[in-house]
Amino acid sequence: MQITPLCDALGAEITGVDVSSISDDDLAEIKQAFLDYYVVVLRDQKLTPEEHIEFSRKMGPLEIHISKKFLLEDKPEILVLSNRKKNGEYIGVENAGDYWHSDLSYMEKPSLGSLLYALEIPPEGGDTEWSNQYKAYETLPEETRRKIEGKRAIHSFNRARNKRVHIPEHSKEGAAERYAKISPPDAYHPIVRTHPETGRKALFVSPRFTIGIEGMDDAEAQPLLDELFAHSIKPEFIYHHNWRLGDLLMWDNRCLLHLACRGIPEGQIRHMHRTTLSGDVPV
Repeated sequence: MQITPLCDALGAEITGVDVSSISDDDLAEIKQAFLDYYVVVLRDQKLTPEEHIEFSRKMGPLEIHISKKFLLEDKPEILVLSNRKKNGEYIGVENAGDYWHSDLSYMEKPSLGSLLYALEIPPEGGDTEWSNQYKAYETLPEETRRKIEGKRAIHSFNRARNKRVHIPEHSKEGAAERYAKISPPDAYHPIVRTHPETGRKALFVSPRFTIGIEGMDDAEAQPLLDELFAHSIKPEFIYHHNWRLGDLLMWDNRCLLHLACRGIPEGQIRHMHRTTLSGDVPV
């Protein structure tokens, strides 16, 4: 097994290992690389859904995603991300990750991380980016740090309540009612969270899910959030991933934001399976 850093900001590539039959020593190295690099790309995997789930469980307990419509049949641990259609409807989440975000930050216990497996990749487009929120926090101006010290942000799954995002055309009809029905209560999390394993502080807000700041009027909160969002995705914090068939990519939601770059030409398919690791209450 070989571990190779991918860029200065974050990320490592791991080659020479088959996670369907992994040794305890290799697993321990992968877990450490996950903490050291925040994004880990395991190349050239050939996994059944069962093997994907089994390896994911070795990284931590799994949870079932809120989007029940696109869970893999008989394997609810797997969320399908796909732009393939059947009978005119998408068979997976087509717009997953279309804004910078940390997965499930709208829950009381946001997910620890995710493991995304590339089953079908288009010749072009469909890339993903991750941004290092340790660095985002550490490079904030001192005045901004003082403004956010001890503050909690409000996170919501409901697109209809977030002026920074749009609702896709194919799902606009009845969207407000649908989102209101499936969205959990708002979650309140520290704007700066402390990673429970590394002890480092990271910025923990995102354009997709953060809609306000607790106890702060929007006239003050929204410009401050805009400042944080712009700072959190500076180019020097970002790793850009060009997917390869067989990539199994793990990322740490506790210290990263990520974005699906989209740009898939008409008629080309991007089809992936994702498992989600259970997290804890941010502090």
